[in-house]
Amino acid sequence: MAEGPLVHLNARQLRKVLKGRKVNIEFGVLKMKKHEKSLRGIRIEDVEAYGKQFRIRLSDTRVILVHLAMWGYWRIYKKGEPWERPKERARLVLRTLSHEAIAFSAPTVRLFRADELGPDTRWGSLGPDPLREDFSSREFFKRLKQCPKLPIGEALLDQTIISGVGNILRIEILFGAGINPRRKVADLKEADRRRMLRWIINLMWKWLEEWGREDEWIRIYRGKSKPCPRCGAQVELFRQQDRITYACSSCQT
Repeated sequence: MAEGPLVHLNARQLRKVLKGRKVNIEFGVLKMKKHEKSLRGIRIEDVEAYGKQFRIRLSDTRVILVHLAMWGYWRIYKKGEPWERPKERARLVLRTLSHEAIAFSAPTVRLFRADELGPDTRWGSLGPDPLREDFSSREFFKRLKQCPKLPIGEALLDQTIISGVGNILRIEILFGAGINPRRKVADLKEADRRRMLRWIINLMWKWLEEWGREDEWIRIYRGKSKPCPRCGAQVELFRQQDRITYACSSCQT
């Protein structure tokens, strides 16, 4: 699944070729085809990343929401270039005079009015996103405290608590902060929460800004039975919310 840094990186790339331009929009989702006529000649106001969502804001105030989940991905082509995948896999096509931006295999493509998205309980109730300018640590801590019995390793995957953190990030965040994923939220001290937040912000920005380089910040993900790079103890593997989890058996107390 695309984690927050990749979504923000893709949004930057899409913004360069789409923002402020008129587009022809084609949906590859049958139930969305009925909207194409009302979108003819519309302009892209902005392409926004929020957690793991893409929000494509249109000049009539509507919003196209795209979620890539495990299989989806974006490709941008100059007009006339051949696509690397068959047309049947295209879930959304955005055509300008110079480029085509295609969301392949994206399971979620929705169209909202601006006043619909915010109140929507499934798509509009996201927690704060550390990669956005409007990120609020106060709001993050407030939402975190509302689930005191939840293990912190599960809380970081809850997109209504914090947006954009996926499996790789939460494993490395908790390792860096020295916090065991099984610890209950209520058991975290103020110093634990503050230290964890620093790791959240640092690793998410590091992944975004250093995308494509060697991921030296990934230290224990997929490190089962290997020695911990910090203390030498064995890295253990277990599951949380059906997600594979890694933690040091010694220094993540």
